[in-house]
Amino acid sequence: MDSEYKFKILVLFYSFTGNTAKLSEYIAQGAREIEGAEVIVKQVPESIPESVFKEKPELQKVRESFSHIPIATMEDLTSSDGVAFGTPVHFGSFASQLKQFIDQLSPVFIKGTMVSKPAAIFSSVGSTHGGEEAAMLSLMIPLLNLGMIPIGVPYPIQGEGSEFDAGSPYGAIFVSGHKGEKELTEGDIKVAKILGRRLSAMAKIIKYGCINFPECEILSTKYQ
Repeated sequence: MDSEYKFKILVLFYSFTGNTAKLSEYIAQGAREIEGAEVIVKQVPESIPESVFKEKPELQKVRESFSHIPIATMEDLTSSDGVAFGTPVHFGSFASQLKQFIDQLSPVFIKGTMVSKPAAIFSSVGSTHGGEEAAMLSLMIPLLNLGMIPIGVPYPIQGEGSEFDAGSPYGAIFVSGHKGEKELTEGDIKVAKILGRRLSAMAKIIKYGCINFPECEILSTKYQ
């Protein structure tokens, strides 16, 4: 359905074994459920030499499964009204490839281009309590420095009682197993879609609500 209220959502991720890439699909699905959303999925550049993957045919095959997803540019980021950032957990923090991409944003930071745009976070991890929440919180730090507004998944929105079956208040999580043997559960998918919808809805509200409410100046760098 065409909508006069159009806005852009970027689902941006780094994936090593494909698990974060799988989760990104459902973040995007949820984001598209909000009318007017134009959603693109892109990955950050790989910094590991190609020779490393050629020596590991199984890993190379997995990477080929998401090689069709385009590489993101700064323009993809700055032209978006909301961004979901995805990362595997690397030693209790987010992937260096994603950090390298974010570290290029000094000009964007100085201009305040990302100020007051909503941001969501999702991650994949080998085991429960494997550092996923620490990784998401560490990723949130540069996004707050950019002036972005974090969007999580509060438990009451997930459901009650036994429905607390996946995710985190900080974002969507896929526990893939140490050998990547696990598949996404219904709970994983549910939370990923909820996160995508919440990000998309907030981006739409901020972009078009600020037309009617001058108080939005408080959210901008121009406010004194």
